Amino acid sequence: MPVREIVKIWNEEQLLNESIDFLHQKTKKVEFPISDEVKSIIQDLTDSYKEIPCAGIAANQIGYNVSIFIGMHHCDDEDQGKEIEKKESEYEKSSLSGNDIADNCEIYINPKIDIFDESSKQCDIEGCLSVPSLGLFINRYDKIKVRYYTPEGNVIKKPLRGFMSKLFQHELDHLNGILMVDDFSRIAEMDRSGFETKEDLKRIVSFLQDFQNRYINKK
Repeated sequence: MPVREIVKIWNEEQLLNESIDFLHQKTKKVEFPISDEVKSIIQDLTDSYKEIPCAGIAANQIGYNVSIFIGMHHCDDEDQGKEIEKKESEYEKSSLSGNDIADNCEIYINPKIDIFDESSKQCDIEGCLSVPSLGLFINRYDKIKVRYYTPEGNVIKKPLRGFMSKLFQHELDHLNGILMVDDFSRIAEMDRSGFETKEDLKRIVSFLQDFQNRYINKK
């Protein structure tokens, strides 16, 4: 299967409104046993994950409106997680190919969060393949309890914290039609270290302002 093109909210020149509208749609629940079509989507996710430096990819990021994401199965080194986030945010303008953690993956079908520990907080950098050239420090819960299904239909229930908790929340947001730039109240700050020139920074800030005016302020 070929690596699928990532659905992005902007390119070098402008916001991509049709892509934004698609990514803002909540994805559809998967029925079991899974169909051949769903198996094909999982293969596309797997192939894309192997080739793109990232921690996870949601199905709608490669054009499929179903509640599945592929992502890391575990993260034993939080610094490694931060490095992956950095690569993900800079992927659009880099020559990187291949995912160093390709073998560390899990298919998450119909994921959900059962419990948030509202007293536990984290604020760390996040990148997103659909939001090119941007890293944001986002406030999220640290400790959560989740459930999801495997392709075989088995339910997995487990607690997550740290990087894996952040990853799960980020990808679940995608499947619920939520982008990391949708809720400015959760954003602590922008990572400016990845911008090579002031012009690059100005371009992304302009896109963010335009996005906010078109999609956030009108709500």
